[in-house]
Amino acid sequence: MRRTPCNKLLYRLEWILSNYHVCTSLVLVSLLALFLAGCASLPKLASAKKAPSGEERQPSPFSWANESVEADGRGIAPATIKEEPQRSLAAKQAAKAAAIAGLKHRVARLTVSGSQTVGNAMAINLSVKRAIEKYLQSAEVVYEKELEPGVWEVRLRAPLAPVSDILLNHRITPQGIPIMPVAEQKVPRET
Repeated sequence: MRRTPCNKLLYRLEWILSNYHVCTSLVLVSLLALFLAGCASLPKLASAKKAPSGEERQPSPFSWANESVEADGRGIAPATIKEEPQRSLAAKQAAKAAAIAGLKHRVARLTVSGSQTVGNAMAINLSVKRAIEKYLQSAEVVYEKELEPGVWEVRLRAPLAPVSDILLNHRITPQGIPIMPVAEQKVPRET
């Protein structure tokens, strides 16, 4: 057995318990129990994420950052699938895909500045588009129900704070969307 600080203390306490009176032993046993409870919680404390000290989350410059969006989707199983478990799963996946498309549409309409929207930023910057689409894939399922065999309805919810973070990470602020530099040379294409 590996000699950890907890194990060393156990050996010492065993020796003390074998050499002293019963009353003292009871006190030491209770101290041992408290110590072991503390040792048991050490792995939990070590694995917990610690925020960097002195750093707090900055308020977002976007007015919508503390809100969330929801979208519904309805899916129908393809006629080519005959077995019921597969029909139900295909319909549920189709409903979720429709709900994600609805979320993407709502997020795209959010205002960045003036007439600029998140949709404009997604059209200009492929990295922003991919990051937002990836985030929307993990939207929370709020409601799902099979309306009839092969027909599902799903409602998804996505907080907008991560969308705000994605925009800020790409230097997109309410002051505007940065203009992407245009390559001066044309890229050769395969024919």
